[in-house]
Amino acid sequence: MLIRLLGPVEVERSGQSRPVRPPQVALALAALAWEVGRVVSVESLLFRIWGEQVPPGARRTLHTVITRIRRDVLADDGSVVHRLGGYLLDVDESAVDVPRFRRLADQALAAPDPVPPLSEALALWRGDPLTGLPGEWAERARHRLRDARKETLLRWARVVSGRDAAAAVAALSPLAEEYPLDELVAAALIEALHAWGRTAEALTHFARVRRTLAEELGVEPGTALQRVHRMLLRPGPATEPARLVPAQLPVGLRHFVGRAPELETLAAIAPGERPATATVCAISGPPGVGKSSLALRWAHLHRDRFPDGQLYADLGTVGPADAAVVLPRLLGALGVPEAQVPSGFEAQIGLYRSMLACRRVLVVLDDAHDAAQVRPLLATAPGCLTLVTSRSELSGLAVTAGAYLLNLDVLPGDDAYRLLVAWLGEARLAAEPAATARIIRRCGRLPLALAIVAAQLAQRADLPLGEAAADLERAGADLEPFAHSDPAVDLRGVFGRSYQDLPAPAARLFRRLGQHPGPHLSLPAAASLAALPVDSTREPATHLDRANLIEIRAPGRLHLHDLLRVYAAEQGRAADSRAVRRAATRRLLDHYLHSACAANDVCYPHRDSLPLDPPARGAVVERFAGQAEALRWYADESVALPALLAEATAAGFDRHAWQLPWAFAEFMQRRGLWEEILRTHAVALDAAGRLGDRLAQARCHNSIARAHVRLGRDREAVEHFEQAVELHRDLGEPVLLAHIHLGLTVVLSRLRPGEALGQTLHALELFRQAGDVVGEARALNNSGLLRAGTGEYDEALADCRRAQRLLADHGYTQGEGHAWDSVAHVLHLKGDFAGAVACFERAVELLRDCDDRHAAAETLVRLGETHVRAGDIAAALDVWKQAAEFFDAFDDAKAAQVRDRVAAFHHPA
Repeated sequence: MLIRLLGPVEVERSGQSRPVRPPQVALALAALAWEVGRVVSVESLLFRIWGEQVPPGARRTLHTVITRIRRDVLADDGSVVHRLGGYLLDVDESAVDVPRFRRLADQALAAPDPVPPLSEALALWRGDPLTGLPGEWAERARHRLRDARKETLLRWARVVSGRDAAAAVAALSPLAEEYPLDELVAAALIEALHAWGRTAEALTHFARVRRTLAEELGVEPGTALQRVHRMLLRPGPATEPARLVPAQLPVGLRHFVGRAPELETLAAIAPGERPATATVCAISGPPGVGKSSLALRWAHLHRDRFPDGQLYADLGTVGPADAAVVLPRLLGALGVPEAQVPSGFEAQIGLYRSMLACRRVLVVLDDAHDAAQVRPLLATAPGCLTLVTSRSELSGLAVTAGAYLLNLDVLPGDDAYRLLVAWLGEARLAAEPAATARIIRRCGRLPLALAIVAAQLAQRADLPLGEAAADLERAGADLEPFAHSDPAVDLRGVFGRSYQDLPAPAARLFRRLGQHPGPHLSLPAAASLAALPVDSTREPATHLDRANLIEIRAPGRLHLHDLLRVYAAEQGRAADSRAVRRAATRRLLDHYLHSACAANDVCYPHRDSLPLDPPARGAVVERFAGQAEALRWYADESVALPALLAEATAAGFDRHAWQLPWAFAEFMQRRGLWEEILRTHAVALDAAGRLGDRLAQARCHNSIARAHVRLGRDREAVEHFEQAVELHRDLGEPVLLAHIHLGLTVVLSRLRPGEALGQTLHALELFRQAGDVVGEARALNNSGLLRAGTGEYDEALADCRRAQRLLADHGYTQGEGHAWDSVAHVLHLKGDFAGAVACFERAVELLRDCDDRHAAAETLVRLGETHVRAGDIAAALDVWKQAAEFFDAFDDAKAAQVRDRVAAFHHPA
């Protein structure tokens, strides 16, 4: 199978091409194929298909479009895989013509004869790319692809011109008509005509282009055209002295892979067939991310754009203010004798700019300290480009020089894999795919870390990758596996150059951030680690962001690469005492515990609260204006919970280790994160046991049991419920005991139905003795469900309706939603389907309002069953699709089960 984008969007199978229609389906397939093997977010797909004005219902339409691609377009030859937040086209890159075209063009760079791969690349084109597809994204993609084809055709023609000038002329002539102002195309055609012996036509074409440039742009021909014009006029060897053409680029990285979007971006903004979008590009990013490698790769690929030479300066080897040292070297490379270099710095800058004014030169300024260091060295003439790389962000250059800012991140997963393939070969990696994934994960997809490990493994061909991965993982919080005798590629040394440049407040904050175990944290969490007010944390955090040691993402979240976190922790251990680090950990845990309990109060006001010790001095506690803000906090911070528990356990903070899971439990329950609840509460139970806290242990057993109930593990659930009951003896906590008996009811209704109602009535009595009206209502609701199971529909309905009224009176939205679900269930059993539908819909509304979306999804499934019984299949399919989308958001396998139901109605056996 081949997905074709270089022309009309088509799918070729068995030699037969089939167009993809309608435009929405073609756009969606093109958007996925453009990033084959990578997740494309739903938001990106919506924009690429509909543009800025996304119509109502577009997300539902997108699901239909994806289904059509899976079923009708790709059939059994490929698949579109759902990932949280987007979709991924899961086919090999070679099954899409665009990456195949790019790969062939890249292969030509290293090929002894570049013509065959270039010819094969150009043969993939069947017309204008993405023919006829509307929208901004399609037009932008077309523009990029046209540029790529032109560059490839020029490369092919330059080589072919010496062998078959007629073929080169035939290919270049239509290109020159398409790009009448492109001087490189014109120069290539003139050279080909001259090589064919048609010098008179070459001179005529030069005159035509010169006239067009004057009329359209008001400029004279540039260096490339002037050079070929002089060549046409010289009957023999040149008699004029040759102007010095510097070629200072260092050798590029041998195993360079990926970075296709960044290379395309640089190609689009740099001088070429059109005036440049920018004459300065600043590439920044964290240490070790491959900024210099990218700059040199692009420079080598596009040397032909700069026929007057390429200059290079390593600014990392000179001081921040030492442009005055570098500038005379650059002038010398341009042919200025040392004796003729002006003595004054301003005069040197003037001479440098004057010499570049009529030339096409590429200047690479590597590892710049800051914007001030590079400003005097910028080549800003229209035909020039300055590529700057820096560990710091250089936004000042955007303001003063109109620089294009390109921020480099770690490699995507597939490119990280390709980097290892380049070093170690496909066979070795394919033999141990799980170990390969572990190595990539441990290296954090950082190019330098991957290269260091790959170079070591290349020298030890007999070492199984599984052993190497285990060694890396055992190293844990240690950068020793990434050490190297060469300081330029030793990871500690590379990180250290950025760390050593930090002012003291930023360095202290950086060390503290090394104690945070998760992938990201909020500014208040960082303030807690540093024992600073939030406002006082912003400035050092911003400094770290500008140094690319962290990344600040909205709204106020700090992201730290895993290996930089390890380095920060090492610096903390070296600079700070154990007591200082332990106090920071305590403040961090207090921040999370007290903030989570504050979020509980906002989101789940009917849940009982924990008695907490006061937070440590310096710990910042979050306060929430409303439920939406608190839920966002939960969603952001729950990712770090397992690692926080490991940190609390290792540091001996057992109270935090059991209270934190309790504080996050309700949030996780409402999202169906049952396995996560089991993992975190196992840690909590161990901690409560070490403390000898029977009440805490009972709470943990209760949460674990309820997770087992939802996972269908009834016997495990009974075991934990019974342990919770046993622990409650003599504790004097009737409400918690009642909740345990109520949970036990659900399991017994399946295992030992005769005992279930007795458990519920016991819980009901305990709630009434404690005066807990909400608990009483929940027990009544359970009683109703149990009575319905034995056919006592009237009594069941009375219990459930009374529960609903009590819960509504007390403003307990979640409980009321469950009660309406129970009323609907009983009405369904009684055959009152219209009444059941109305009650189910009310239940869904309430459960959505209180953010119990997992329960809402399950209620939607039951609502669909009622629609089926009522004969309304269309309504059933609609609510089941909604339920599947809800389950998708939790990565719940029930999504597939619900979609199977929908498919069964569409395609009955």
